[in-house]
Amino acid sequence: MSDPQLDEFDPRAELVRRQLQTFPLKFRELGEGGELRRVLDADKPQTLQGPLVGQQPEMFTEQYLIEPILHGLGYTDPASPEYDGTGAYFVRRPTTFRSVEAKRPDYLLEQVDSALVCILEAKAANREQQSERAATDDIRDYIEVNTFCRYLRDINHEYLVAIGTDGLRWTLWQSKLQEDTQGEVCHVDLSAEIKTIAKQLDVIEGESDRTPHSIRESLREFTNHFAADRLPEVVKE
Repeated sequence: MSDPQLDEFDPRAELVRRQLQTFPLKFRELGEGGELRRVLDADKPQTLQGPLVGQQPEMFTEQYLIEPILHGLGYTDPASPEYDGTGAYFVRRPTTFRSVEAKRPDYLLEQVDSALVCILEAKAANREQQSERAATDDIRDYIEVNTFCRYLRDINHEYLVAIGTDGLRWTLWQSKLQEDTQGEVCHVDLSAEIKTIAKQLDVIEGESDRTPHSIRESLREFTNHFAADRLPEVVKE
């Protein structure tokens, strides 16, 4: 009889689980485990403080949390040795829509599906707390701008897919351009998984008895919605 855990193994969730280690390991390198603990505090989470990590909070979050997660989801950094010119990849600060929109999204996710235009708006860790939802507000601006959506319709795209994230919380929105309809598809909070991994790596204090399998299981909804090879089906269903 086969092992049920092996039957349920999700390689994409395992890649994301491994990439989630990048964020706490950077805090350990900097000797700032206390700052990570404050960011992950379930009762009073604080926004990441730039002076403690040595660079702008947004850039730090992108470099050590958002981009590693994107890599785990199947979006390659085109500047990395792993990029071979095929498959989904991300573009930082794209100029693609400069003639249409005065502002630009933080990322464009390319070669996901010919029917989709995929953008991502990034904020510093904990800027997506319920009281702020800063990235989500920016995403709504793109989805609800008639000029922007009309431009995408004119170049024969069917869907605008938009992701708002602070690295911890990820919200997926979609607009069906031909019908001018939009809505939130999925919202996932990765704070508990990152906190668990930070404990296992001894970056913050505390014990965790969670196994890699249980973490993968908790990441399943996230990967099933946001992974490059799964997102088109989610949007089109």
